[in-house]
This record gives sequence, C-alpha cells and structure tokens, in this order.
Amino acid sequence: MLRMTTLVSSFGFVLMMAMSSAQAYPVTVGVSAQQLMTVNINTADAQQLANGLTGVGLKRAQDIIKLRDELGQFTDINQLMQVKGIGARVIELNKERIVL
Repeated sequence: MLRMTTLVSSFGFVLMMAMSSAQAYPVTVGVSAQQLMTVNINTADAQQLANGLTGVGLKRAQDIIKLRDELGQFTDINQLMQVKGIGARVIELNKERIVL
C-alpha cells in the first residue's frame, strides 16, 4: 500500500510540475518550429535550405543554389520547380516559409 501511495504522490507531483511548466512556457498547438521559420531562397546556403524546407535535402539544396547562380536570383517561388525533384507539392508545403 505504501508503494501505491508513493506512486500516486509521484504522479501528482509530475502532473503539477507539467502544469506549472505549461503556464510558464506557452506552446503554440499545431505549429512546429520548422513551420514558423522562414527561408530566404536568394540568400540561404545549402544547409539552411535543407534544414528549413520540407522535402529538400542537401543535394536538392545544392541544386537550388546552382539554379540561383544561373538565374542571378529568384523572382518567383515557382522557379524552384526547375530543380529536379521539386514539384508543386514541395512548393505548396513550403510556400509559407519561402521568402524572396
């Protein structure tokens, strides 16, 4: 019985701490950190592109930079579809994050 009481007390303490932490550190529900981050596709390096854009790994990020160098700079996010492997779905997933 003592073991059960200790377990219940411990659970109550953990629950209380979690509730007080939630009040001290508000969390935006339904929005991940990656969704809040923006990426300037005209200035970001390959690592920033790969980390900041869904569906873009390091290889595609390097291809984005290669295309950017060829174009001078991007004037429309749809120009990213010139990169092999980037289609309308990748653009749609990232349109809120991409900055020109």
